[in-house]
Amino acid sequence: MENQCTKIKGIMKKIKDAVKRQLKEQYEKACNGYLCELLSMWELDAYYGYWIGEEVGGVYDYGGMMTIGMEDIIYCVEHDVTEFQYQEWQEYICDAGEFGFDTPNLKSWMMGCPRTHAETFKHLRKLKAQLNEAIQDEKERVKNEEKGRG
Repeated sequence: MENQCTKIKGIMKKIKDAVKRQLKEQYEKACNGYLCELLSMWELDAYYGYWIGEEVGGVYDYGGMMTIGMEDIIYCVEHDVTEFQYQEWQEYICDAGEFGFDTPNLKSWMMGCPRTHAETFKHLRKLKAQLNEAIQDEKERVKNEEKGRG
């Protein structure tokens, strides 16, 4: 009886493992299908890209110029997001992140969420540069003052 139970457990494990392999294959096939459709939509050559860490369905790197996660790949395909729209969103989240602003996800961006204008970021960069220059000037002043005393 115990030997038969062991055999049954072994068979069940093999079935379970086979199901997992099949699910993984189906998932990877679906992910690669979405990716191929996106590359076709954006007229990009798959030769220049790869799944980071060879993890299909994770993050896709296109020639070191752009990365895109599976969630965004699916969204872009299902909502006909252009490469320009995606790049515009990427630039925005970089700008927003630089100044600690909220960074919207792609869906929110495409739905027209509130956002800071590019001119504002440009102005903030100018102010930031001026502040950094003033800080450097003050550091230099203090350094020179210390030299004068020493």
